[in-house]
Amino acid sequence: MGKRKRGASKAGANGSQPTQKRAKIDQSGVEAPTLDLEKTPFTETLNGEARRREAKVYELLGSADSDERIAAADALITGLLVSSEAALERHLDNRLFRGLASSRNASRVGFSLVIAEILNQLFGSKDLAKSKYPSLTFDKVLNILVEKTTPSGHIPGQEERDCYFGRLFGLQCFVESKILFDEESRWPKVLELLLGMADKKVWIRSHSAWVIVESLPQMGQDRAEKTLQQLADIGLGKTAEGIGIWMRARTCYPDLKTPAKPWHDPMNPGVLSEVARVLRDNVAQDNGEDTAVTKAKQGGWTAQLHFVWDLILATFVGQQANGKGTKDQLKLFWTTVVDDGLFSKNASDAQKFRGFVIFQKFLQGFSTDNPSLARELFTRNLMKCLMNQAAKEDRYLHRAALKSLQATEKAVQASPELLLPVLREILGKHGAYDFDQRTNTKTVESLLQWVTPNDAKNVLKLLRDPIVIVKDNESSEAEKFRQVYTGYVSKLATQAKPVSETPNHGDGIINIAELGVKELAACAYSIQPQFKPDLSEKSRETFRRLLASTIGKVMKRRDDAEYLCNAVISVEPTAVTMSEEIKAEQDSALKTMRKLLKAGKKSDEKKAGASAGLALLYAITILQLYDGAPDAVNILQDLERCSEKMKSKEGGSSELLVEILLSLVSRQSPMMRQISEQVFEAFTSQISPEALELLTEPLAAEENEKGYQALFENLEDEDIEMDDVENGEDSGSGDEVEDVEEDDISEIGSDVEFTTLNGAEAADDEEDEDGDSDSENGDDEQAEADAKELADLDDALAKVLRSHRLDKDREAESSDNDSDMTDSEMIALDEKLVEVFKQRAKKTGKKKEKKDAKESVVMFKHRVLDLVTLYLKHEALNPLAFTLLLPLLELVRTTATKPLANKASAAIENFAKVFKKGRSSTSPFLEDKHVLDVESRLSLLREIHSQAARDASHAYGRAVSQASLLTASSLVVDKENVERVNEAYSKTFSRCQRGEAKIPGFFFSDWVNWGMGHAANASTVTRGDGGVEGWTQGTS
Repeated sequence: MGKRKRGASKAGANGSQPTQKRAKIDQSGVEAPTLDLEKTPFTETLNGEARRREAKVYELLGSADSDERIAAADALITGLLVSSEAALERHLDNRLFRGLASSRNASRVGFSLVIAEILNQLFGSKDLAKSKYPSLTFDKVLNILVEKTTPSGHIPGQEERDCYFGRLFGLQCFVESKILFDEESRWPKVLELLLGMADKKVWIRSHSAWVIVESLPQMGQDRAEKTLQQLADIGLGKTAEGIGIWMRARTCYPDLKTPAKPWHDPMNPGVLSEVARVLRDNVAQDNGEDTAVTKAKQGGWTAQLHFVWDLILATFVGQQANGKGTKDQLKLFWTTVVDDGLFSKNASDAQKFRGFVIFQKFLQGFSTDNPSLARELFTRNLMKCLMNQAAKEDRYLHRAALKSLQATEKAVQASPELLLPVLREILGKHGAYDFDQRTNTKTVESLLQWVTPNDAKNVLKLLRDPIVIVKDNESSEAEKFRQVYTGYVSKLATQAKPVSETPNHGDGIINIAELGVKELAACAYSIQPQFKPDLSEKSRETFRRLLASTIGKVMKRRDDAEYLCNAVISVEPTAVTMSEEIKAEQDSALKTMRKLLKAGKKSDEKKAGASAGLALLYAITILQLYDGAPDAVNILQDLERCSEKMKSKEGGSSELLVEILLSLVSRQSPMMRQISEQVFEAFTSQISPEALELLTEPLAAEENEKGYQALFENLEDEDIEMDDVENGEDSGSGDEVEDVEEDDISEIGSDVEFTTLNGAEAADDEEDEDGDSDSENGDDEQAEADAKELADLDDALAKVLRSHRLDKDREAESSDNDSDMTDSEMIALDEKLVEVFKQRAKKTGKKKEKKDAKESVVMFKHRVLDLVTLYLKHEALNPLAFTLLLPLLELVRTTATKPLANKASAAIENFAKVFKKGRSSTSPFLEDKHVLDVESRLSLLREIHSQAARDASHAYGRAVSQASLLTASSLVVDKENVERVNEAYSKTFSRCQRGEAKIPGFFFSDWVNWGMGHAANASTVTRGDGGVEGWTQGTS
């Protein structure tokens, strides 16, 4: 059997089945060993060689490998049909029919393949039984099957089941060979055997019935009518199997005359109630046990669905898709049989489970073949059970309900035209508008991602209609449903697929994100007369909050700025109270924004990006103006000055822009962060040295109250604004809370990945240990401070109450004064206690203020670092980018927040990578605007070296080394600067030797490795044919 262990693929390159004599070739072109099976006639008597041959071929015939089974079947059939009659009969008697009762691997499948072909050769068109094997009659072969599959004596239950399944497979071979209806006497004998098994063993009834179903297309209408009559006479018609046979027969023969009883057509409205009872009770019968013990062992039911449901589904799918009669028939059938049957109040858990499986099957079938019928499946009892079971994990059918919801999502994904009818049913009469909240799922949210531009308006109308006009008796739910609607619209916008840039983009193709943003903005700031009752201020706040969150999420590309600006322009702020002065500022801003959008369409890509960025800033500031932000007017005025300076090409525009962006990113809003980064990215090439200095100033601020005051001294209402944002988000929907959490994680959590630079795992571990020990020391100090505060509180209370703690009984003075206190003494005592706790509250409040101030400064530095990283990404070749190295190193050295230090180190590392990539892809002859100032760059290198000795920590040393090598790499583009770079390193090394500076050793080993890398490149690459690339590949 060693030949079976082959590593090569058994399938041919063209997917055809391999032969035995020809070597198989897999997709890689390597020949696989053949099975080398003989096809010579088999002998009548067995000897040693014949036994080995038959053992091998029958072993392969039962293999789980389909290629081996087919090869063995081919060899066996070819050999048997050229053998003698005695040899063929011996194999049928002793091997093939007996092998059907074997449960080894795929024996039944392989043996059935051979038997079906031999039966076809014997009794089919070639009729070899008459010409070559006269003694092998049909009755004799059938008797061999019955004899070899009849259980005898007291055998174990499993062996009995194997015998019955062997007979079933044998009878199916007779059907598949298509020989049963050539003679009138053959089919009744096979049918009698099938009905006998179905009557004796209930667990094989459905399998026997399926063999009858497969034979119906072969038998003709007359035999089909006789067969149905026979089934009706023995009572099998009024079963699930009988319903399946009836439906299959009517499909094959539309003019079939069915028996009067039990029914002419199972789908007839007059008999549906009886059909429902039969199909409902079938759940308890189809459990694999004998009839006599069915009721005692109902717990053994199987999750496998009866074949009758496949036939019923095929019937509906095959009918006209848009016919009203088909929909009415399905609605009546589904309501009667499934909804009122399997999901009724008295239905068992097994029946409800079966109902969920049927729902999934029908939904999948309709989604691909007949989508218009899918909406008829969401009936009252089914939806009620679905929502109840999906709501909590401890429900018995919770997983089945979730699987049904997942099937719904998959159906809509496969056929997006299903979205509208499915949403109408889920949110409508039998469902619930707050379906996701009721079921604790994200079903509606997931469905909304499949909205297409063609049905976007209809979906929005479907979501909007239930909350526009609310009846008086539902007024208590109006507020809740309108907030749910806000979440739906937000998800509709944020999950929308980007509209492809096609020529007909402006000719009717709807931008789904734009549609959602406009709806949120209109409900947030405009009076909607169609809403009854009117939108409350609480609802408008929810719309405004989710509008900001949505804009922050959909702003992924520069092209998105245009429709966001159009959404702001389209808003009529009738729900906002504004003074004449503010109204004038608004009108002026809207006018300028329109001009910028118009100018951007006529400009080149670079100027278009700047115009779009400014327009976007105007749009966001106008929304802030509508929200009542106190500094919105000032920002609009600054934007006006900034745009005028850019238009007149006057200096100072980039500094003013940076100031505006810093004021925006200082707010705890994901939208502000996203928009600020988008705008800054469009202006990176226009940033001046003064603007960069202004940008990096906040990085040097202390991370305490003093630093907070220095950063936000011009924002007098910053504390109030931050409190408002926090309170608003706490009271908002779950989506907004999730937005804030995700934003915080994206800013801080992801930064933890940048813990080290350029390897050095052992040293990194030491640094981590140092950091852990520092945090542990900090925790110990905090614990000591807390313990001291509690001790002070105990002492203060002891003095007021003249008492002591239980553990100080021995130290306390004894008191025999047990007299009661007077009223005046109690009042005085109460005043003293109030004073003690008031002082305690003041101390706690101050601690919280300090903590909040530090967190605000750290968060602001994170936002500034994001802008710095963007600049380094786009302007790595700009000499101004190198001026950011010292502020970044200072931040790494001074900050007490490890994620912030890691983020600054990562910025330097990414700068080095982008610089190296940019240098390798540019010409050796640098552009004029990037001319290298050697003396300035050398001065920067020396300053970095002087900074290296200011902190001995490993993380800071790595960052300094990275910055130093980056600066050196920018200098050695010209070989004449190599000695000056090495001289700078040499002087620094001499200072360390003299003890004047303490710098980690890897600072110099990195330099040596970098230098050796340049030496290796210089030996193979000359300056004339790629020297720049060679001289920059040494950057670590």
